[in-house]
Parts: sequence; structure tokens; C-alpha cells
Amino acid sequence: MAAVDSIQAQTLSPEALNHLLSTNPVQIPGPQLNQQFADTLNAQLAGQINPFLAQLRTRLGLVVKAKELGGSRVLTITPKKIAKSRRRVAGIYVHGGGFALLSANDYTAYRMAHDLGVVVYSVDYDLSPRVQLPIALEQTARACRAASRQYRRVVVAGSSAGANLLFTTVLRASRGEFDPPAAAGLFSPAADLRAIGDSYVANDGRDPLLTRDTMTKLVAAYLGSTPSGDPAASPILANLRSGFVPTVINTGTRDLLLSDGVRLHRTMRDAGLDIRLRVWEGMWHAFEGVPGLPEGDRALGEVFGFLEQHL
Repeated sequence: MAAVDSIQAQTLSPEALNHLLSTNPVQIPGPQLNQQFADTLNAQLAGQINPFLAQLRTRLGLVVKAKELGGSRVLTITPKKIAKSRRRVAGIYVHGGGFALLSANDYTAYRMAHDLGVVVYSVDYDLSPRVQLPIALEQTARACRAASRQYRRVVVAGSSAGANLLFTTVLRASRGEFDPPAAAGLFSPAADLRAIGDSYVANDGRDPLLTRDTMTKLVAAYLGSTPSGDPAASPILANLRSGFVPTVINTGTRDLLLSDGVRLHRTMRDAGLDIRLRVWEGMWHAFEGVPGLPEGDRALGEVFGFLEQHL
């Protein structure tokens, strides 16, 4: 668990302070991530998360169904009421989990559908180490391409590894492969899989979700034989002069990947793109996905408010 000084605690909600003092980050044993450990951990996480999501689904009146979109597996999350003006627009969400963990059955995806009042397609991409780059990337791209053909307007969001997949996909759309979405929201984006930057040192041990050792092993399992400096792996290295959609990046001062978000923001600004950065005091990697966290609720509200402006 992360240490919290009395000075630091003064700017945190009680819920955030309790989370920091009671949560231990995932530790991957051995020199690399193996399939048995990933499967076991995913089963444990699903057992913890799915009962809560079932209750949330009922409380919010969401209808959740598995289907295919453009040949990719997705969960279709439909809110109880969709305004007439929102029937021809949709959202795409790509979950995080270091390319190896969690699933499309995701709290933030539920909130996106409910808060925006649109159908959201949460991409159920194949996880590493069972598959490596570019499988998950191609699955994400197929879903986004199909949504762009089916709907008048699409907004997209992704967290951590999902933000990595989403950014590269939207960049391909901006280069003419298909109609790009109207706007993007990136939560704690894993923008540089070389794992370089100040926060990889300064926030290692301060982030209650992710350590540098775990990040290194997750990235290695995803990359396979692809170099970490390949722009398909590290979109911060891509040529952004071809343009990109209006984007908001959300991160926190304790986020292990804070440097990724800050550096991606600067890179996009230097390219003359429409980009915003939100850095939350005392918050950690992908904190928006913690239900009942006041800071997370406010962050989701801001990001989804940004996306709503472009619907």
C-alpha cells in the first residue's frame, strides 16, 4: 500500500485516502507474465467486479449484450432512455488492464453509456500473453471502423492500455482509413511502452494500482517481437502532423504513467492539435475506474462532458 503523509492527506477525499491506505498493487511473480497466472488473476478480478456491475446495471437500467461489431467482439451497453437526437450517435470504449487483464465488462464503459445517453460498444479484445501486438489493435480498429459506418457521429474513450489501442486506431482514422470519431477521452494513457519518464521512478511505490516491475512485465507480454519504440506500440512516437481529433487526457499526480500523459499532451500541442490535460491531485493510475470515489466521479463528469460537446 502507498504511504500517505499528513500533509498529502489534507487534499484527498476520505474515500481516496482509504483506498491509498488499503490497496496493494498487483505483483507478477517470476521474470515474465505467464498464461496460467493471467487466467487465474482475471478469474479473481471478475469474481470481485462482476457482482457489483450486475447491481449497477440494474440500478442504472442498462441493457448489456455481447455481439460483434465489424468482426470484433464487443459488449453493447444500452442506456434505459436514448433521446431522439442521440439515436444516430454512439460511443466506443476500450478497457485497460495492461493488455492482459480485465474485460469489456467495465465500470467506466457503463458510466459512459449512462452519462452520455448513447449506446456504447466496449471492445472485448484478445488479451496477452495469449496474443501479442497487433491482434488487439486490429480488433479495436475493426470495431471503430464499423461504428463510423453505422453511426452519424462517434465519440471514443479508453483507459491505460485501452487508451494506447484507441489512440493508434484514431490516428489511423485521421490518416484516411475510415471516418475519425468526433472526440476522444484518454484515461492514464500508456502512450510510450518504452516506459521512460520521471513518473516511472518518482511514482513507483506511490501508485496503489501499478508498479514499474508489473508494467514492464505486462508490456513485454503484449509486445512479443515488436520493438517498444515502434509507433504502433508507442503512439507518442507517431507522426501527428496528419492531425487528430479533439482530445482530453486525464491523469493524476501519483499515476505511474503521469509522464506518458504529460509528454503526450506536449507532443500533441507542439503538433498544433486540439488537446486538453487534466492532472488530478493525489490520484493514481486509472483512478476513474474506482466506484464511489468523489475525485473519480468528477473526472468522469469532466471527460464525458467534453465528449458530449462533440456529439
